[in-house]
Amino acid sequence: MTGRRWHRALYATMVLIPVLCAVAGPALAGLAPAGRQAPFGPSTWSPFGTDRLGRDVLAAALDGGRTLLLVTAVTVLCAYAIGFTVGMTAAATERPWLEDLLMRPLDVLLCLPSLLIIMVAALRTNGSEVAIAAAVGLALVAPIARFVRMAARGVVQSPVMDALRMQGESRRYRYGRYAMRELARPVAADLGVRIGAAIYFLSSANFLGLGFDTTSTDWAVAVAANKDGLTVAPWSVFLPAALIVLLVLGLNLLWDELLADPRMLAARDAVRAARHG
Repeated sequence: MTGRRWHRALYATMVLIPVLCAVAGPALAGLAPAGRQAPFGPSTWSPFGTDRLGRDVLAAALDGGRTLLLVTAVTVLCAYAIGFTVGMTAAATERPWLEDLLMRPLDVLLCLPSLLIIMVAALRTNGSEVAIAAAVGLALVAPIARFVRMAARGVVQSPVMDALRMQGESRRYRYGRYAMRELARPVAADLGVRIGAAIYFLSSANFLGLGFDTTSTDWAVAVAANKDGLTVAPWSVFLPAALIVLLVLGLNLLWDELLADPRMLAARDAVRAARHG
């Protein structure tokens, strides 16, 4: 196995472990004993011991990732749909007033700390999970829109776009096919960054007690709730924290590795040459 393949397999494994825990974990967690055991003590079901509520640490970890992954996916998709539309419109418009109308409010939003936006939303809604997810999405929209506008401006104002316009190509072709094809790679790279950011923001909110209640099995909540027992039951903190780290770190490393694959670049260039050949 070459170095690149080995790295890719390692990064994929890092992502696969927490994803499998989130997807299949709740079913496996149901096999654990239903009764509570001694807090921060040994467990009869796994070698990881129990948490502060006497629940098996492994069972709680298996049950605590599904909501985080689901909320992350929905939040990022919604934020990117809005941010991409705003950024693309701002880059393509020939009306400066429209660009200012779209981007100036987002510039103001960028000046506000993301966690502050999330905290205000949580406090105003008594910790509503929907409000926190919406606040995370709002915090992501502004940087997404600015990135897309910056990336798209070089495409929509390029000589190729001018040539397509002079050839009489439709606006749908120019923007729907050529521009989108050129933007696919930078957008894919940025998408990986935003997924990691969303996981960070959601985990931070849960760690600070802004979202789920303290009895939740959510990974970030478990880290915060069990930190007082770190010295006597370290796995109650290390296991959920490790799953979060594996997910974020592995996802970013795998994303970078796939986007830097020379075969992907060669295949893309070959397809492009065939279309213009």
